[in-house]
Amino acid sequence: MHWDITEMLASPTTGTAFALAVSPKGFKVILWYKGSYFLRPDNNIFTSSIGLLVNNQPRDIDVIHLFPYSAAFWQTTKAGAQCPGNEQPHLEQCSRSSACQFDLCPYGIEK
Repeated sequence: MHWDITEMLASPTTGTAFALAVSPKGFKVILWYKGSYFLRPDNNIFTSSIGLLVNNQPRDIDVIHLFPYSAAFWQTTKAGAQCPGNEQPHLEQCSRSSACQFDLCPYGIEK
C-alpha cells in the first residue's frame, strides 16, 4: 500500500509523532508512531514484508495506532502536541528542549 505524508506533528512530552497520510485515492489516515525517523511532508510510505519503507528505504518506525482522518481530531492533536516546531518548523532555538523526550529534535535543533 502507498501513502503520501502531507503533515506532521511532534509530541515532545510523549516522544511520539503523528503524520497525516493520504492514499492515491484520497483516503486520509493519521499515523501515531514512535521511532528514530520522522515522517515529513512529501515522504512516501510503502508497506512491505520487511516493514514500512519511506521513500523506498526501510526506516525505524513503530506504528502505535492508525486513526481515520478527522479534522477535529487533527486539530485537537495539534493543540496538545505543544512542540514549537509544529508551528514554525525552521526554529533556531527551542524553548521546550528541557521537557522534550526526543533524543533528536524532529526539527533539527540540537538539545
